[in-house]
Amino acid sequence: NQRTTSHSPSCSPSLEVVVWKMGRRHALNNTARSFFTSWEKKEAGYGSKTQRVGTEYKLPFGHCRLGLQIAVDPVVTPSGNIYSKEAIYQYLLDHQKELDRARKQWEKEQAEAAKEEEAKEAKDEQQKLIEFVKDSERVSRKRKLEGHSGKKMKEFLYQPHKAGEIVADPRSKVQRQNELKRTSFWVPQFTPDAQKIKTPKPPKRPQSPFSRKPLKLKDLTPIKLPQLPSEKGEPTKFCCAVSQKQITYQDTVFLKNTGIVMLAKCFKELAEPTMTCPVTGKKFKKKHVIVIKSDGTGFAATGNVIAKKWSEALMN
Repeated sequence: NQRTTSHSPSCSPSLEVVVWKMGRRHALNNTARSFFTSWEKKEAGYGSKTQRVGTEYKLPFGHCRLGLQIAVDPVVTPSGNIYSKEAIYQYLLDHQKELDRARKQWEKEQAEAAKEEEAKEAKDEQQKLIEFVKDSERVSRKRKLEGHSGKKMKEFLYQPHKAGEIVADPRSKVQRQNELKRTSFWVPQFTPDAQKIKTPKPPKRPQSPFSRKPLKLKDLTPIKLPQLPSEKGEPTKFCCAVSQKQITYQDTVFLKNTGIVMLAKCFKELAEPTMTCPVTGKKFKKKHVIVIKSDGTGFAATGNVIAKKWSEALMN
């Protein structure tokens, strides 16, 4: 509750008027509960968000997948994606440079790892040689001790500088270090070292932006998209070379050897039965057929129309 004090002009100056105002109910505040509700989590930006996308979010036919504009000097990949020639060339060039840098780094790490492995093997061989020499000396000393008798044996046993040799630990140095490491792990020489992050072997060629398959320049095929006549200021409209119908979000087929773009319906009815192009009359094979990717419309029957954004969840 809030208290407000004011002076009434109609009253005497010494008279004060006290007005009590009711505050906001505590139950309506966000701090009224000991936990966050689902609505509060959503408003705070936590949790995954799902939204239905419409036609305005779909890329129209004939647009570049990288530039999101009408493709200039369009080319098509084996996966059916259309790009502007300059955009896809620049993409492949940049990624090839990145792969070259990654390959040099990987080769450098491989050479360093090979040197470390050789040094480790040489150290192990040296350690085996030292152990062999020590074992040989141990055997020779034992034989000398067996040849001593009476007084000489007592003199040898009571020599201070050789007492350590007689009561030496039968375990090897490696065994003693492992035992010490198990019981005294806080010793600096036994603390673990940070593992080196190994660079994975980079691929030979850059990947396609969408299919993620290796893509080469010779895989790009120039494509001519027939256009419908339009007045000045109107957006460019592309059409089927067979039916002359406008292509918006329908399934489309491109023939590599003839360069003809047609609707999938025309292809199935007119071209596929005889394996002959209905425009040029030229024969084609199955490897010449490329199905151009289409984003579809906002209707669920044309494909995935739900966009989902993953984010961290807020635990109460």
